[in-house]
Amino acid sequence: MQGVEIAGVAEKHPDAARDALARLGITQVAADVRALIADKPDGIVIATPGRTHVRLAAETLAAGIPVLVEKPVGMNAAEARSLAEAERRSGAFVLPGHVTRFSRHHRMLHEIARSEIGAMLSFTSRRHRDDGHAVRYAEVDPVLMTMIHDIDMGLWMTGAGIRTLHAMRRPPNTVRADTMMQAAGKNGVSWQLHAAWTFAGAATPPDRVEIVGEDGSVELEAGTAIRQYGAQSRTIDLAGLPEDPLAEELAYFVQCIRSGNRPEIVTMADACEGLSIADAVIAAAKDPHDPR
Repeated sequence: MQGVEIAGVAEKHPDAARDALARLGITQVAADVRALIADKPDGIVIATPGRTHVRLAAETLAAGIPVLVEKPVGMNAAEARSLAEAERRSGAFVLPGHVTRFSRHHRMLHEIARSEIGAMLSFTSRRHRDDGHAVRYAEVDPVLMTMIHDIDMGLWMTGAGIRTLHAMRRPPNTVRADTMMQAAGKNGVSWQLHAAWTFAGAATPPDRVEIVGEDGSVELEAGTAIRQYGAQSRTIDLAGLPEDPLAEELAYFVQCIRSGNRPEIVTMADACEGLSIADAVIAAAKDPHDPR
């Protein structure tokens, strides 16, 4: 990024630390994030294993340094609420790493859904990944690693949380599984989310989002097209509309640091609500007969 200097990287694995030095052209690689915090950089990005996010982010906030925390922001809603409290005590802020909110394609979908298909009736999202995720992220539930994107998107797209939900996982009690969730939104919109970590090999179906309204529908096939049906029908070819949501997210983080304004596109309140839903999905998937 132009106008941004990488002040340093904290990485406890020596091989990865050497790789960071070579790729990024930086001078400081520390084994502990406290060394970076002590240098008082303008901001810190936390992209460590999920179980460490809240502790490291809280230490960063205590030093008055803004922090971008990759998902899952916390391993449960209680952790996220503790981080929100640390943010309230700090002069700094947290930007939750919910990257779909910074996707040009998803913003187009959001605009069409909110203005061109009538009152929203349902929100459906599918996000499948290869079964290597079950090895790389064995300690993180697929709801926290993958479906959390769809939960946050549902909050954003529908404009409200949920009232009740049901969930199911097959096979049960394993992360190499297919997880489905159905919910009734507080504003009457129905939700259906689907995530699977069962695909052998790298080939997985494209991410897909569909929103149905009283006057039509709009769907996104990631990287391919947005298709609108109903009174207004059209196809928007996404191949000619490149995007880089991670770059947009980082640029927004820098903008908030420079302006002194707290994030508005996605907030810790959003992250806490999303993780409350994630907690309920995980619990319901263990007992699909228990509505949450």
